Amino acid sequence: MERNKRLAQLLRQIAALLDEQGVAFKPAAYRRAAQVIEDLPKDIAEYGDAKALMELPGIGEAIAAKTREFIETGNVSFLEKLLREQGGIPPALMEVENLGPKRAREFVRELGIQTIDDLIKAAEAGRLRGLPRMSELMEKKILESARRVTERSRRFPFAEVKPDVEKIIATIRQVPGVERAEVAGSYRREKATVGDIDILAITKTPDTVAEAIATLPIVRVVVAKGGTKISFDLQSGLRVDVRLVAKDQWGSALLYFTGDKEHNIWLRKKAIERGWKLNEYGLFEGGKVIASREETDMYEALGLAWIEPQRRLGAIGSSRLEPRTESS
Repeated sequence: MERNKRLAQLLRQIAALLDEQGVAFKPAAYRRAAQVIEDLPKDIAEYGDAKALMELPGIGEAIAAKTREFIETGNVSFLEKLLREQGGIPPALMEVENLGPKRAREFVRELGIQTIDDLIKAAEAGRLRGLPRMSELMEKKILESARRVTERSRRFPFAEVKPDVEKIIATIRQVPGVERAEVAGSYRREKATVGDIDILAITKTPDTVAEAIATLPIVRVVVAKGGTKISFDLQSGLRVDVRLVAKDQWGSALLYFTGDKEHNIWLRKKAIERGWKLNEYGLFEGGKVIASREETDMYEALGLAWIEPQRRLGAIGSSRLEPRTESS
């Protein structure tokens, strides 16, 4: 969910700038909202107007308004205002984890750093550690965070990530407590390039499984862990999001996290035509579950023939397969 991740990032930037002002309580509220939005199972734009957004935990009136502004314009004017008022911070540097506003200003003032590339080069050359209260370890952490910023904007060719994906899914399937696991998202649709990897796994013990996944050798760094989701980067820089689901929600979750946005909207309309509700937890008539355990159950209940994952693009499903950058 790239939009969710981007919005969460902007909210954390607001929190950091409010922290610098000495504002009480609000920074924590923005950070909590950022985590809630980052962990949402669907695109933030699908949650409706500001009133509907306020039904989400941790989302009050002010943050709901900023969320709608971001959805509509791609920007948050309050953040831009803070950056103008507090000055001296190139917006790109605010995207780097472990780098606060004061330290970013110091890098600009003392080292002339203006971009992520400038920061990476300075850290690789060992120039950061020469500044006051900056250790070699801190320099290493900032370098890793800066590299992740550039990695997040990269899309990987399908053929390039395939060995890593096959390795991580095979490894997760061997984790004690995992009953079943499958890759979803654009990788399962065999899109030519992928930005990140979505994996679903059935387990009755999500906390234990998340802890076990976090320690796997293929994991370079854990980015977020909590509830029913763990996000981490592989050694290659590829971001992986693992969602831990219940057995009776497997089919609905896999269906939701495989299809592109337009395909999922089309399926929900099909459900609404029958007076039903469809989401990642199942197909419902009122409070009754109609289908949820397998993808085939979902399509059958909606009166639809099976649509291969590669063709879940838009309404009805694409009649063609997207080209991949590998021979098959």
